[in-house]
Amino acid sequence: MRRHRLWAIVALFCVGPVLAADDSATVEKPRETCIESRRINGWTSESDRVIIVKVGAKQRYRMELSPSASIFNVDSQPGLAFIPRSNGTLCAGFGNVAVDGQRIPILSITRLPDPPAKVAASKPSEK
Repeated sequence: MRRHRLWAIVALFCVGPVLAADDSATVEKPRETCIESRRINGWTSESDRVIIVKVGAKQRYRMELSPSASIFNVDSQPGLAFIPRSNGTLCAGFGNVAVDGQRIPILSITRLPDPPAKVAASKPSEK
């Protein structure tokens, strides 16, 4: 009987580290991206449900809105109101865009790469 317990304990020590190694190999979920609403400089529409928000000097974010956004034709609206959380940030699931008095939930916010720096055009040398 003692030998069976001993083998069970040995098996437990062998399996434990293997299970722990599998947990460490899992991929982390991307962190939630939030925007400070007071830093928004402008926006453009990509479609009825997707807008590109310009924040600060050159940061751009792709903001996907809930399906109800297509009802209000977000891409043809002259102005939108951003309704942040109490701390002033817009986050997926915790912020809204107001169109015609209706709140549209934000489904996701993804930072886009910065636009490439403009290269000064060199003048051809005169001979």
